[in-house]
Amino acid sequence: MKYADQFRALKTRKSYDEQNALSLAVACDLAYADENTIAATVNSWSMQLIAVINKRKGLDIDTQCYLMRDDENIIVVFRGSDSGADWFANFQATQDPGPLDGTGAHEGFQDALYPAVIALTRHLGDASARGQRIWITGHSLGGALCSLYAGMLIENGIEVYGIYTFASPRPGSPDFQKQLNKLIKGPHFRVVNDGDIVPHLPPEPFFSHPGSRIILKTRRKEKTKSSWMAQRIASLRHFVKVTGEKFDVADNHRLSADAESYIPRLIADLKRNRK
Repeated sequence: MKYADQFRALKTRKSYDEQNALSLAVACDLAYADENTIAATVNSWSMQLIAVINKRKGLDIDTQCYLMRDDENIIVVFRGSDSGADWFANFQATQDPGPLDGTGAHEGFQDALYPAVIALTRHLGDASARGQRIWITGHSLGGALCSLYAGMLIENGIEVYGIYTFASPRPGSPDFQKQLNKLIKGPHFRVVNDGDIVPHLPPEPFFSHPGSRIILKTRRKEKTKSSWMAQRIASLRHFVKVTGEKFDVADNHRLSADAESYIPRLIADLKRNRK
């Protein structure tokens, strides 16, 4: 698997960590592989694969995740979706009651999560009895599932240490965002690539993003609100344009398609910070 050699054991650090982000992005990329590749790659990382979970329901739901652990950490990794049609269908989204009390969740995202919850939580419960830290990560749709599943665990008394999402759409209501931000005591970051339109969906104000935002630029990370707003306006203009044409997910939404994708930019960030 490309970039598999970039994975490192996670460091216990509440602040944003470039190596942790890169490692978790690589783990997310692995979620798109077949089960044999996942098992072999996890083993090469000196991690133990707990389970690979695949749940299909009808034509709309195809949820995959896997769990792995070392002596200190359990990592839950959700696969995303490459289908641009999925995002267009979710542009006008409805809410169901969310996983945290008094909150709302994107109906389609939560429906995608439910089939995997029982098997996932059973495996996680058996493993977490050892007192390891629970990390949850996901790319694209998997990022939304990551946030909603973290809320479910916390609501049921299971502590989640850290969350990193990549290219996640907005998973829930503003109340869900506020509550999850308060309840995650460790690192909680959402990584967004410059020009990626998926994080702008579903639209505000009914949906919000939990986690502290990290924006990946060609030359550096960007944290200023003014730069984000300029980028957001450009992305939304692009979205309006392409919705009248053939809508597809661009390479800047993918993890490892080309130099503009998430993992190459995360590698560039890490190299710059080491200088």
